[in-house]
Amino acid sequence: MLRKLVVSAGCAALAAGLLAGCGTANNTTNTSTTTVVRTGNNSMVVAPKTEVGTANMKHLMQIADKSPTNFEAQMNAADSASVNGNVQAAIHYFKRATQINPKSGLAWTALGNMYRERENQPKAAIPYYQKSIQMDPSYGWAYWQLAQAYVTLKETSLAKQVVEQGLKNVKKTDTAYASLQLMMSELSGKSSGSK
Repeated sequence: MLRKLVVSAGCAALAAGLLAGCGTANNTTNTSTTTVVRTGNNSMVVAPKTEVGTANMKHLMQIADKSPTNFEAQMNAADSASVNGNVQAAIHYFKRATQINPKSGLAWTALGNMYRERENQPKAAIPYYQKSIQMDPSYGWAYWQLAQAYVTLKETSLAKQVVEQGLKNVKKTDTAYASLQLMMSELSGKSSGSK
């Protein structure tokens, strides 16, 4: 399943392909099947051409609505809604995906990203990242995103705890592991006077 590439400020250093802000890593992008959706604010979104545009979004939503128990259909509709800026629809379909496959760290993390990155509500995103970690403790990007939420809220000690937990639970071969190591270095350099 081809996923969109989102490189946010924290992920750009790795130049890795990431879903909904550090989701599924993929270090290459096939430009014949993908397109840049938007750039700016230190981020770039590259998505499958089949997800870009209102017509494609409506088509994927129809498929998801006709197949309410199909995880992939819900994720595709959510991804398309996200790419096309329809945050509420993306949240709706990501929630459906988590109901179908509650063990999917990817779906829970993507749902959290809608709140943290798109709605600018890091506090509202935290329970989704925590659920992602609870359901799939090996999913590295959940730790990274949760730590980012805590950093945004100036909760540095909580962010460090999350990163430490992630470094214990995530395989060193996982692309998220290097991002967690980098984040730990950055957090360790911050003053000890923060929360």
